[in-house]
Amino acid sequence: MGILSNNRCIVGMSGGVDSSTSAALMKERGFEVIGCTLRMFDAEKVELSIENAKRVADFLKINHEIIDCRQKFGNCVLSTFVKSYICGLTPNPCVLCNKFVKFEYLNLFRLKYDASLIVTGHYAQIFRDDESIILKQAEDSNKDQSYFLYGVDREILKFTFFPLGAHTKTHTRELARKFGLHVADSSESQDICFLINENYASYIKKHAPSSCIPGNIIDFSGNTIGRHSGIINYTVGQRKGLGLSGGPFFVSDINAEKNDIVVSKKRRLAVTKIFLEDTCFLNEEYLGECLVKVRSSGPKISAKIIKESNGYCAELRQQEHGVAKGQHCVFYQENVVLGGGRINSVN
Repeated sequence: MGILSNNRCIVGMSGGVDSSTSAALMKERGFEVIGCTLRMFDAEKVELSIENAKRVADFLKINHEIIDCRQKFGNCVLSTFVKSYICGLTPNPCVLCNKFVKFEYLNLFRLKYDASLIVTGHYAQIFRDDESIILKQAEDSNKDQSYFLYGVDREILKFTFFPLGAHTKTHTRELARKFGLHVADSSESQDICFLINENYASYIKKHAPSSCIPGNIIDFSGNTIGRHSGIINYTVGQRKGLGLSGGPFFVSDINAEKNDIVVSKKRRLAVTKIFLEDTCFLNEEYLGECLVKVRSSGPKISAKIIKESNGYCAELRQQEHGVAKGQHCVFYQENVVLGGGRINSVN
């Protein structure tokens, strides 16, 4: 953790087992722990999470506060989520939340209380080397969340610590039981927190009814070979639910302007160049050979990062299928995060 100005830390507490165990670990290490729960949207599930966080804080005898960040979350995450799908993109709300909401608010809270550290229950590792910040994958590759953290401001990461980075989820639950936390055996939270008892398409339909206008499914020659039920119901790489004969066909592109779904055989889905926007690097600009992930659950792929006149490009050393615009391409050197960017186009 490096040299600390004091032993006070801010722990982001969601009410789940990971953040609760992180708070307990920091108290065990002798820190003055202040729990902070972010109210990001209105839902019964949110109120339950807040109550769980309060209960854990009371049990650990630590202070706990709630921060209202609903407006920022709505503007930066919810609105972007809906708009992206309407435009034929596949967004990643967790990346946006970490970058624009969660860590910014936790850092403001840190400054308010003159604390040395921000602590969360993310599965990742962070180290400091002189002026450099080294963000690494978690020891448990199945739980690693470094992909979602590449865009967090490095000036905030300087004051951030992830105590679960060297633990497996199983060990985290064992620690939670040892500490006597009532959330030790709580269920895993779903990937997208604000989708409660619905999928992304029904959420978007509710907030943007005009996004479900039917349109044409066309092939690469421009021939209409079917009809779709609204572009928000489809993602690049999708095979099932197209209702086409003579396949298999895969969604290769979504043309929001024309309200068309473009399909092709899988071989037409393969790409070797990924063009990026809003690219950022954790430390200095990195150009050259590395590994990249083009989706959070995907494998690492050998690539070369190239700087072009209008941005950056990841030139893949092997073909990759189903790369979706709007997702994020994250750069790694072995298990160290170098940076990343949002996928703008592919070739």
